[in-house]
Amino acid sequence: MTIKFPHLCSPFQIGSMQLKNRMVMSPTTTAYCNDDQTPSERLIRYFEERAKGGVGLITMELITVDETHRYLHRSMTLGDDKYIDAHREITERIHQHGAKVQPQLSHTGPESVAPMFGGPQPLGPSVSVAPVWGWPSRELDISELPEITRQYGEAARRAREAGYDGIELHAAHCYNLLGSFLSPQRNKRTDEYSAFKAETRTRLIREVMDEIKSRAGQDFPVTLSISGFERVPGGRSIDDTQRLAPEFAAAGVDCFRVSGGISDSLVTMMVGRSEYGDAHNIAQAEAIKNVVDVPVMLVGRIHDPELAEHILANGQADLIAMARPLLADPELPRKVIAGQAERIRRCISCENCIDSMQMNDDMACAVNPLSGREHELVISPGKKKVVVVGGGTGGLEAARMAAEAGHRVVLLEKQRRLGGSLTLAATVHSANERFLNWLLAEVKRLGIEVRTGCAATVESVKAENPGAVIVSTGARVKMPEIPGIEQSHVLTGALMRQMVAGDLQDDESWRLPKWQQWVVEKCVPLVQGIINPGLLRQASKFWLPLGNEVVIVGIDLVAVELAEFLAVRGRKVHLLDRRKKIAPEVGKKRRNEHMDRLDQLRITVNTAVEILRIEKDSVIIRVGGVERAVCGDSIIVAGDPVADTSLAQALEAEGMSVHAIGDSTGLGLIAKATRTAAEAVAAL
Repeated sequence: MTIKFPHLCSPFQIGSMQLKNRMVMSPTTTAYCNDDQTPSERLIRYFEERAKGGVGLITMELITVDETHRYLHRSMTLGDDKYIDAHREITERIHQHGAKVQPQLSHTGPESVAPMFGGPQPLGPSVSVAPVWGWPSRELDISELPEITRQYGEAARRAREAGYDGIELHAAHCYNLLGSFLSPQRNKRTDEYSAFKAETRTRLIREVMDEIKSRAGQDFPVTLSISGFERVPGGRSIDDTQRLAPEFAAAGVDCFRVSGGISDSLVTMMVGRSEYGDAHNIAQAEAIKNVVDVPVMLVGRIHDPELAEHILANGQADLIAMARPLLADPELPRKVIAGQAERIRRCISCENCIDSMQMNDDMACAVNPLSGREHELVISPGKKKVVVVGGGTGGLEAARMAAEAGHRVVLLEKQRRLGGSLTLAATVHSANERFLNWLLAEVKRLGIEVRTGCAATVESVKAENPGAVIVSTGARVKMPEIPGIEQSHVLTGALMRQMVAGDLQDDESWRLPKWQQWVVEKCVPLVQGIINPGLLRQASKFWLPLGNEVVIVGIDLVAVELAEFLAVRGRKVHLLDRRKKIAPEVGKKRRNEHMDRLDQLRITVNTAVEILRIEKDSVIIRVGGVERAVCGDSIIVAGDPVADTSLAQALEAEGMSVHAIGDSTGLGLIAKATRTAAEAVAAL
């Protein structure tokens, strides 16, 4: 049999550690640990799922070498022998599935949250302020450093005794203790540990390596995590890491994991957005590979096995590390090995994994609702007849999961195509199309009975005699009461959805001329079967039913992404809203990325303004008691999606077992749609 990804699937060795393939899970903070700094059952199940999926090596999230200086309120430590047994359980369970596992060891240094627990001040090479917590660190005295290097050595010894196959030493991102000592961005010392000379800024890492090899064994593999380029003024230069790498290799480093940038409160450069481009650290990894004889591992926006294979085949790296792709699909390695790359559920770079940590203190993946919930969200086999109403994100996911569990599924969709609002979301944000295409392909693969052009009613659903009904009919768009909104030149979010659906309603259809109503009602349904986000994006480059200057009343995610979409297509766009927060549905990281795009696209944003009325060529606002006009030859009022459970309630009134999911219960984006779908199927 021809192997489609021969390099990615081939065995490899890091020092004495033999890997079954070159796919590595890179460390990702989860906050799944126990309060006592030990691995929880939830964390173990999470890693077990990735091990079952066939990954060669799992690098666990940061584990501290000093139990006093925690990384988070729920993080792990190997700062004492009493923690060895708890870690032995996780290594044994991961090893059962053929994967190797290593901890990422670090002293938290300036990032210590010890003050949160009444502990000592964070430590650093110089006084600095941690970007997340805001606590200042104190400068370490030289006399304190031998104890810290000993802590690293002892933690490595404990790791080996606990059954880990090696360790990763964290020295990247001008972050934690070693990364801070390595970078002049934080290290302002003038002694023999100064960052201003190569021979002194590497000293602490070399001394730590001596302790690790002495206490854990010369044959215990050590991977060094390091930024290839810090990408900030005052940081290490683009050529610095490749000059330091031979020295680290001589000190006993068995492998380099090359990332980039420094840390900030939004991990901007550590978890790269789409504008960074794929494999954005590749040049730095290749530069290091040119000067050392030990393996080089690359990380950073490598979401697709095709790209990973290309990098390995070209000799630009030896191993591929990935985090978000394995949250999205733990079985990615197994599918790669089986030559089924088309079945991989791909990461869409939505940043929900980061935002969920910051908003809910609980890492979650938007496209994989089981990620991190493997211990509690169990899908049991069944043989019920399940009717799913609505073929959008939630409905497709519910149908897929129910069919996978063995249920007989009938999927009813009013439109003549599947996708629902995800089609529009994928049009304005192309990464979403990956998820849409995957859902559609899975529904087809599973042989689910799909009935498009079929509007569900209580009678038609009841006639199916279902064992359970899952309702995913989406939200209703509520329009604000703005004088002038009734004018025919005003487009609304409700009308735009109806036009794409080919299903005009009386409350909005009057805005269109009679001939346009006829086109929408007669022609759109005929072409729905071939409409897809890519086609809509291409068509929009040539024609849009909008003028050159567009005013959008709305500031939620839909309005923001629509503004970006239109600005890319040459429109001058204004965003207005009475509310203060831009895209309130998402967290700080994604919101900040949208603000950057709005700025780059020259989109004007006015929040916390009173919307007085809409006139023929402007929206009149009031700020500080003064009326002002924001001009535009097209006006769009986005509206607010609100819950619509009318069908679900009517079905329940008939005695059916009903689960309402997705936006039908209130706005929640892809993450809510998939999560509620999984919860509904788990409850069948």
